[in-house]
Amino acid sequence: MSLQPWLETPWRQFRQQLDEDRLGHALMVQGARGTGKLELAEAMAARLVCTGDEDGACGKCRSCALFSGGAHPDYTRLEPPEGKHVIRVDQARVLIGSLALTTSFSERKVALIVPAEAMSASAANALLKNLEEPPGHAFLILVAHDASRLPVTIRSRCHDVVVRMPGHDAAVAWLRDQGVAAEAAKAALAAAGGSPGKALEFARSDLVDLHRKLVRGLDAVLANPALLGKLSGLVEAVEPDTLWTWLSHCSADAFRGESGGNRPAWLRAGRDLHRRRLADLQRHADRNRRLARTAVKQDLLLREWLLEWASLARQD
Repeated sequence: MSLQPWLETPWRQFRQQLDEDRLGHALMVQGARGTGKLELAEAMAARLVCTGDEDGACGKCRSCALFSGGAHPDYTRLEPPEGKHVIRVDQARVLIGSLALTTSFSERKVALIVPAEAMSASAANALLKNLEEPPGHAFLILVAHDASRLPVTIRSRCHDVVVRMPGHDAAVAWLRDQGVAAEAAKAALAAAGGSPGKALEFARSDLVDLHRKLVRGLDAVLANPALLGKLSGLVEAVEPDTLWTWLSHCSADAFRGESGGNRPAWLRAGRDLHRRRLADLQRHADRNRRLARTAVKQDLLLREWLLEWASLARQD
């Protein structure tokens, strides 16, 4: 399994701890979306069930064949049921029962929980004992996009494996290797907030163009709030989670520009925006993204946010 270059450091640390028999039985792979966390976690799981002695999973043994075919009896992947967003307590209990059984082909049993923050409170509580005192042959790997949403009791029982965002040049180089042209890679990274995985997804869709229109629209309504209706129509074409992430990034970029940092290229010079209100808008965007999958009416949240944005340049 080939990993992205920026995953080499956490992978090397994992391999060293495994070789020295000091790998924690509960790992939490965490970092921003689109940085390859899941690929790293899957590589870890594959290596843990592999019966070979190579640096990574050998790909030749029976365990590797079963793992790649999705039928390894010593490996369990726990995630929300199809069409759902929550990992239920009954799923957690089934996992706990499977971890207590003896191994079939491997020396270890491995469970991958993704995304970890999707666990209900009851499911998280059910796993506490296994995280604190897992069976000697069991390893749990939790993948978290936002570890702060997990209970402290869960986080404190896991060894952190932090996946950091790669530098801009490294991300562009990787995107070029995936067949994305240089300028398109830069535009996609801007839309993805620097996340290479998301940037690749955006580059293969029309989302980069929508992001470009969005930031231009945000700049335009500062000068002419009457354009707000046109902007509202544009943002309705974007999935809520992506939209609120974009609006959060735009607020943060504008805040940095007003705080002495580099002004974002899409924001015209000469504006005097209220820094505290920009910070509030970023927090509101982050809060609304968390509400995107609830029953809260997104159109009302969006209208309120856009009105606040349009009024920024008219404040003293």
